[in-house]
Amino acid sequence: MKKTILVAVDFTPVSYNALTYACELSKNQTTEIIAVHLLDENITGQFHAGKNLAVRKMAERMYQEILLKTKNDLDNFLSGLRNSYGDIIRPVISHGTIYEAFNEVASKFDSSMIVMGTHGIIGMQSVFGSRAYKVVAKTYHPFLIVQDNVYKPFHNIYMVFKDLERLQNFSDDLLVFAGYFTGNFILNTLSGELTDTNQLPDNLKGLAERTKTICEKLMDSNIVDRAVAHGADALGICIDEIDNFTDETYGMTQDKILANKENMPVYCLPASASL
Repeated sequence: MKKTILVAVDFTPVSYNALTYACELSKNQTTEIIAVHLLDENITGQFHAGKNLAVRKMAERMYQEILLKTKNDLDNFLSGLRNSYGDIIRPVISHGTIYEAFNEVASKFDSSMIVMGTHGIIGMQSVFGSRAYKVVAKTYHPFLIVQDNVYKPFHNIYMVFKDLERLQNFSDDLLVFAGYFTGNFILNTLSGELTDTNQLPDNLKGLAERTKTICEKLMDSNIVDRAVAHGADALGICIDEIDNFTDETYGMTQDKILANKENMPVYCLPASASL
């Protein structure tokens, strides 16, 4: 079983909140938290490519100074959490953009989950989609998306799957998540196939006592409302980039689910990971 959680750090309060969620989840099993900050190589890359040796040396000095400052900033950012949670947090500086680098970094550290904060849908994101949604849709690893509210434990997660086949495809990931999340699962298959915990995939049957199965259609914008009605304080969905361009996905576009009005954490299983 994988033993690391990757957390995206951009030095904002919402990324600090994401780290807190990761640290709290890690209490349930031995886990290393990989706190990764992505550094854009293009900062000095254009000078590195030049033919002038003096310019290239100057660019290298600039880059090393940026790297050292970023390392110090990251260490300072993590210091409070390290005082509270010990040495489970490992600072990492990697390279690339937030939309491209996470697959490589998560694979390198064998991460079972990526935790990332979102500021919600602001400004033109209401037209072009949220930043967090685009990152999740382009990454082949499960995500836990949290908003900028202060950490609070969640105990019941309302998870929606298209059908039993999709649930089977993600059963291994769900089992890993169940090691971090010790609460209850409320599983809904939109196909209506899952009516009893005896129908759970074999590797999930050990979770039967923690699982409630329901069968209900989700239309309009009611996934959050239905979750609340069932006593859930977290959401779980399969997500795919194409859904950002459809009129309805489980009742509303999935980027708005990530920025849900109840500020619930959302566990995301990218559909592309099961292809």
